[in-house]
Amino acid sequence: MLGNTQAFAGLGMRRLDPAQIVPIDQIAPESRDSVAEVIRDHTFHRQGAPDAFPCDPTLYSMLLNEPDLTLALWRDLSTAPVQLRKLTPNRYEGTDGQGASGTWDYVLRSPELHVMLAYFNYVSPRGNARIDARIVLVVRSSYYREAKGESTVQHSVEAFVKIDSKGWKTLARTFRPVIEKALEDQVHEAGLFVSLMSRVVVDHPTWALQVVAKQESLDIDAKEKFRRVVILNRRPDASDGRPVVAQSRDVNAETRRR
Repeated sequence: MLGNTQAFAGLGMRRLDPAQIVPIDQIAPESRDSVAEVIRDHTFHRQGAPDAFPCDPTLYSMLLNEPDLTLALWRDLSTAPVQLRKLTPNRYEGTDGQGASGTWDYVLRSPELHVMLAYFNYVSPRGNARIDARIVLVVRSSYYREAKGESTVQHSVEAFVKIDSKGWKTLARTFRPVIEKALEDQVHEAGLFVSLMSRVVVDHPTWALQVVAKQESLDIDAKEKFRRVVILNRRPDASDGRPVVAQSRDVNAETRRR
């Protein structure tokens, strides 16, 4: 999804007006200044190409707004040591098990626009470099129906990253490529997380229902809503089997039916 990304160093660039990127007045008041600062003074920028996929808007909304539910599906298919914990209705804490961790706040939610603010930490494998950063993740969504009446979602992901670590310019000489790769992976997987799992749930609804039903830590109301939405939107040609997902970060990772 973020295949045609662009990366920009914040130094020397014309500053962006945050209000041209997101509706600042609609951002949660306690996060407004930080969101504006990250966009305006970003160190890195990633812009993803639009990605379209068949999915009911209600199901897509659930997968986007309930990342712990979506991760439960992902972890059933992946060996990646990713962990995620819901702290409050709008805050999540997680780690990728490879040195990166963070806390994510949903600071704006609407059908067409989601804005998240993350406090990101990365420790290099040998522990000789630590990077603290803030990330503003912007997900833009649109919905339409194909000629045959099938619901389709199109979304794109844009991210602004501001390195807050002291001494970043010194660290950058050695660690910049490593840090950029770690940050890029995080942004890449943010989009892949939802679009790929949307496709998998649509193709393998029985498996999805079984996995979510087993998750004791998930909110009961969210599990019941997911069950109703999946059953309501089950396609006649959907598989009752378990999907197999290629263990790859590539957005074109394919699923196949058993």
